[in-house]
Amino acid sequence: MTMTKAFPAAESADLPEGVVVQPRRYEFEGLEDIPQYWFAHNPITTHVENAFSILIPPGERFFIRSVRHYADQVTDPDTQELIRAFCQQEALHTKAHNELNASFKRFGIDVDREIAYADRSMAVIARILSPKSQLAVTAFLEHLTATGAHMMFQEADFMEEKMHPEMLRFWRWHAAEELEHKAVAFDLYHRIGGGYVRRVLCAVATAVLLAVPFVRIARRMMHEDPHNVTAAEREEARAIDRKLTRAQLKPILGFFKRDFHPWNAHDEAYLREWYAADETAAQRS
Repeated sequence: MTMTKAFPAAESADLPEGVVVQPRRYEFEGLEDIPQYWFAHNPITTHVENAFSILIPPGERFFIRSVRHYADQVTDPDTQELIRAFCQQEALHTKAHNELNASFKRFGIDVDREIAYADRSMAVIARILSPKSQLAVTAFLEHLTATGAHMMFQEADFMEEKMHPEMLRFWRWHAAEELEHKAVAFDLYHRIGGGYVRRVLCAVATAVLLAVPFVRIARRMMHEDPHNVTAAEREEARAIDRKLTRAQLKPILGFFKRDFHPWNAHDEAYLREWYAADETAAQRS
């Protein structure tokens, strides 16, 4: 893993022991060498993951705006630092995913079209929802990404077997930082008076509104791919989908419990292991 710079970390008593929110700049090693079908050599599974990657930059920008909207209402220094580090991590994620997404062009994917569509989809949510509801949306989407991040480490052997090494390193970096900051938007939402009903309604609305562009982007990439998908590849993709869905469904539904909190999922051990595995990941500035 190559991260050329680790920016100042945010520490807080609200974080589990040994966990910080630390922005790190990621640099790919041999981005152009990543094969077209980097997940299990399977076109369907890879296109689905690529569709997720295309949605990430507009999503991250939405998260930053929704959190910054309330930043001036926060006087606690620790929370201010958490917000600063959260926004910096999301900005660095956007940069890295933009670089990754641009590399898909060499496989004939109309990346610019898909990014524009993803931008419009997030703009709709920003236009129809109030700032408080946008923060509730951010809290829910951060829970979805944190659930996927937890799965990345929980299913470490499976991911190592199925993913190209460079993509494995990249997604583990992103996953670790998603776990670090997973409670920032949620805690801020409750700090500014956000309630349970709004949180749940916004989660349901978000799932519906974003399912359409996600599916449409993935299907369009599959349709425009000249590769003829075999029956075996379809069955393998279904098997992977079942496995990953089973691993994530129960934790995702946990968001709808009244007493939910992101750190109820005790995945800090994964972060400590990740810090120990790479000195650069644990670097403090």
